Amino acid sequence: MKTFEENAGRILRSMGEASKKVAAPSAFYLGDVTRAGHGVLEISCGGLPLEPKELYLAVGLNYRWTYDNGADNLLRKGDRVVLLSRDGQTYYLLQRMVRA
Repeated sequence: MKTFEENAGRILRSMGEASKKVAAPSAFYLGDVTRAGHGVLEISCGGLPLEPKELYLAVGLNYRWTYDNGADNLLRKGDRVVLLSRDGQTYYLLQRMVRA
């Protein structure tokens, strides 16, 4: 006899597979800035590391800063960002998000 946890895991996997068949995946993603500043930018999106060559940034967002002056438009390590991708290859970084 299987444990409750094993059965629950099997049911959740089945539900996840079924939902993929009936609903189109969202083009919106949440990411976390893992490195930023001094011309360096890396974002983790669903475990995938993204760098500037794979990104289009919204006008005004800045990762090339050399001094953090506290401005709202600076991307920093630990920031949460919203991304858009239709093909999983090219990502559009739409906005930096902050906790309310």
